[in-house]
Parts: sequence; C-alpha cells; structure tokens
Amino acid sequence: MIAQPTVLLSRVVAVLALATIACGQNTKLTELQRVRSGSLDVVLLSPGDGLRHGRDTFAIEFRSSGDGALVDAGEVRASATMPMPSMPMLGSITVRRTNVAGRYEADGQFEMAGTWRITIEWNGAAGKGSATIAGSVG
Repeated sequence: MIAQPTVLLSRVVAVLALATIACGQNTKLTELQRVRSGSLDVVLLSPGDGLRHGRDTFAIEFRSSGDGALVDAGEVRASATMPMPSMPMLGSITVRRTNVAGRYEADGQFEMAGTWRITIEWNGAAGKGSATIAGSVG
C-alpha cells in the first residue's frame, strides 16, 4: 500500500523533530506566537512554518521579558480548544521538560485545521501563571 510509507515517513520526521527540540540542538525553530504574562514572555515555536493538523511536535519557551533569557518555569501544562457554535472541540497537548532550562517540548493532537486557543499554565521558581495563545493550525 502506498499510504504505509507516507505514514512511516511522517512518523520518522516527527520523531526527529522531537529529538532535536528535546536535545536543544541548534535547529531553526520558527516563532509562531509570543505573549507576555507578568515578567515572562511565553513563546510558541515550531520546527516547521506552523502547527499542523493531526499530531504535531512543537516547543514552548519561557523568556524573561527584560533581557530575553530563558527562564525555567517549573511544571508546565497546556490544553487546546477550538471554539465551535454548539460546544468547543478539544485537542490534547502533552508537555515535557528538555535539557535546556526554559524550553519545553510539546506533542499536540489537533483534529482539524483552524484557529485553536492554546492555554499554557506553569508553576515553579518563576512563579505561577498562565497565558493563552491563538494558534493557527494548517
């Protein structure tokens, strides 16, 4: 079947992107969104040019709004919703620490293309907070 190699290739690409983000290597990450919450900038980054429909791997960084330095945000959680007329569609996001303080890897599952509301919450030495990002999924 032709679909098998395509599925395998997309999984290999996702694993390589995840490994690169996790290792903190100098792979080009594209900044998709940045929002300020208190003294932190919460930055959504992707190894591609945007978030993708279906399963996707991306990064979340916490930076000091003063000097731009990465800041360890402690425990980080994220959720995704897409507003719909009758009730919101829910997506899932799993967030893990990387070996780079202040950079977290995220695996998301977005069931359809469109604008998703991504809520990020943290609790650690940098304080407790939350931020909401409107992420476009293509």
